[in-house]
Amino acid sequence: MKARMLFMGAVLIAAAVVPTAAQQVTPAVPVVTQPPTPTTLDSTVPPISTPTTPGIPPVQPLTPTAAVPEGTPPDELVPVILDPNDARLASCAAPTSRGFLPYIVRTGDRLDLLLAGVDNFTTAQIAALNCLDDPYVLPPGAVIWLPASVFLQPEATDVPADTPLGITSLTADARDNQSGVTVTWLAVGEAIYLYPCANGAESACVRPRNAVELPPAGTLEIAPFPYAGDYTYRLEVWNGDAAETQDVTFTITCAQSWIGAVESRLCPTDPPIAVTAVYQPFEHGAMIWFSDTLEIYVLTGDGRVRVYEDIFREGMSEPGEGAPEGLFTPIRGFGQIWRRLNEAGIELGWATGQEAAYDSARQYAGRTSYTTYILAPEADVFAVTLIPGMEQGYWSLIAR
Repeated sequence: MKARMLFMGAVLIAAAVVPTAAQQVTPAVPVVTQPPTPTTLDSTVPPISTPTTPGIPPVQPLTPTAAVPEGTPPDELVPVILDPNDARLASCAAPTSRGFLPYIVRTGDRLDLLLAGVDNFTTAQIAALNCLDDPYVLPPGAVIWLPASVFLQPEATDVPADTPLGITSLTADARDNQSGVTVTWLAVGEAIYLYPCANGAESACVRPRNAVELPPAGTLEIAPFPYAGDYTYRLEVWNGDAAETQDVTFTITCAQSWIGAVESRLCPTDPPIAVTAVYQPFEHGAMIWFSDTLEIYVLTGDGRVRVYEDIFREGMSEPGEGAPEGLFTPIRGFGQIWRRLNEAGIELGWATGQEAAYDSARQYAGRTSYTTYILAPEADVFAVTLIPGMEQGYWSLIAR
C-alpha cells in the first residue's frame, strides 16, 4: 500500500484595522440664521482636522521552508516505527497473535457477520483484541485481524462435463445457530467467490478485497452463528471482464431458548439449568434458596444482591420477633440470615408471604458474562450480576 503525503503551505494575511467615522453630535445651542463673523479664534476650541485613512499593507505570502536534518545522512533507509511500548499492544493483541489473518473492512461490515463459524471467540473478545470501539460499526478500509477459520475453507466436489459458464445453482440448507448452514454451489468461471453481504440483501453487497477464490463446485459448512436472524451470502463468478452474481438468503434460529420471557437476538450458549428453589418475598426485597448450591440470594429493594451460605442447622433457635398482622417472621435459613442482616443495618422488613418451594432455573446471559438469569415464581425473571471479588452485586426484574 502506498502512502502519499501532501505538504500544504500556510498563508498569513495581515489586515489593518480601518477606523470608523466618529458619530456626529448636535450641540445644544440656539439656532442662528446669521452666524457672527468671528474676529479671533477661541483658543479653547480645538481646530477641526480631517481624518486620514491609513493604507492597507499588501498581503505577503509565506513560503514554508522544509526543515533539513543536520549531520551526515545515513547510508540506508531509516524506518519510522511506532512506539513498541504502546500500551494498546498489551490488550489489542490480534495483529501479533498466531492463527489470526488480516481482513480489510468493507462499508457496513459487522463482527457478528464476519465471525460466523467461529466457536472459540466471542464478538466482544475479537473487538477487544483489535481495539475496536464498536463491533457493529467497523471503520471502512481499516485492517483488522480475524481467526483464520473465518476465511472460507470449502470442500470441492466434481463438476459435470456439460456445465455451462456462469452460475448453475446456489442453495443453503439452514438449521439452528449451533448446527449452522450448508451452502452448496455449482458454477464455472475464471474466478469464483462466496462471501457474506455486510448489510443483508437490502444493501449493496461488495466482495471483500481479500476474498478467497473457490472451486467451481463445492459445499461449505458454516457453524456456529452467534445470533439468530436472516443472513445473505453472494456467489460471484468472473468470466473475462463480465461478472455474474447470485444471492441466497437463509434464516438462523437459536438452538436454545432464553429463560422465561427474555428476548435477545444473541443466542444462548447453554440451556437453562433446572433447579429446585425456595422463595420468600419481603417488604423490601426477597430471598431465594437453591438446592444445588445450598446458597441463599438476598435481593434488597435498592437493587443490590448478596449471596450467603445456608448456615441453618437443625436445632438452631428461630428469630423470636413477632410480625405484625398479615406479615410473617422468616424461619430456618432465611430467618438466620434475616436476623443477622437486621443487626448489620440491612433491613428487608417483614416477610409478606410464607416461604414456598418452586421449580426454578438459571441461565448465563453470555459465555463470559457476569450476569445470570434466574427464574422466579409466576414466570418472573431476575437478572443477577455478580462481580468476582465483590461482596455484593446487582439485580433487576427484566421479564414478567
